[in-house]
This record gives sequence, C-alpha cells and structure tokens, in this order.
Amino acid sequence: MPRRIWKQWAQDQFLGVAQFGPLRMERGNIKFFVLMTLRDQPLHGYGIIKAIEDVSGHAPSAGVIYPTLQMLEDQGCVAMNEEENRKIYIITDSGRRFLDEHRDTVERLSTRAAQPRWSSLPGIGRRIGEISRTIFSNYSYLDDEKTEQIEHILDEARRQIGEVIFARKR
Repeated sequence: MPRRIWKQWAQDQFLGVAQFGPLRMERGNIKFFVLMTLRDQPLHGYGIIKAIEDVSGHAPSAGVIYPTLQMLEDQGCVAMNEEENRKIYIITDSGRRFLDEHRDTVERLSTRAAQPRWSSLPGIGRRIGEISRTIFSNYSYLDDEKTEQIEHILDEARRQIGEVIFARKR
C-alpha cells in the first residue's frame, strides 16, 4: 500500500475518524444544514457558516454557502431581507416543508452532528492526537515486534480507560 494511502487508512482506524472527526459534508447535504440552521433563527451568511461549524465541526466556505443560499432562494425555501446593510436569510414555509419531506435525511444528519467531537474533550483529544502523530510520523522505524508491543500498550490503555469510565462511584 502506498505510504500516503496507508497512513490515512491507519489514522482513520486508530482515531475512529468517522466517530470523532469533523462531520464530512457529503454532496448535497449543505442545503439541509443551511435550512436546519435557519429553522432555529434568521441569520446572515457568516452566521450560517459559524452555526454549521458549531454543529458539524466543519466550516463551509463562503463560496459554498452563498451559491447554496441563492439556489434555496430561487427554489423558494429561503427569503432574504436587508437589515443595516446585511443580508439576513430566513426559512420560508416551503423550506420547512422541504425539511419535513426529507425528515429521514434531517434526522440522520442531526444524529451524526450530535456525535462527540475532539473539541468536547480537548485534553483527551490532544493526547490521542499526540500518540497518533508519534506512531504515524515514525512508522518507518516500526518492525513487527515494535508494532506488537505498541498494540499491547494500546490494548492495555483501552482496558484501563474502560475501567475508569465504567467504575461505580463509591
């Protein structure tokens, strides 16, 4: 396996990227995040970007948000009002119906967005990141014996962490 591909695969396996990394924006999902954000309150473009980043861990670029807002406005799902030289976007009844019609997708995205992120446990995330960087930036020094030793250490750490998490309070 080429080094770059192996390294990414190994990091994904070790860090559980699907669970702990930023929520990946799959093609077409951004419109759902925009509408879900506007369902809570009217916002300007930067406010939408920040709100999406807060729930997903990923800040979409202005080059993605503004064309999406224009498309949603053209479809009648959002309306734009100018207030104090700012464009404020609000969800329309049509936009609410769109979210209702796609309830399964909205629920799936909401569930994924609610999963823990490294930012919710910064000390732990930093330490796990340091461990992974140590291992993956030096993997050329690893042989089978060293790899087995590291696996044993990590298995023992996982066991001990489980004991801490599930210990009954006295």
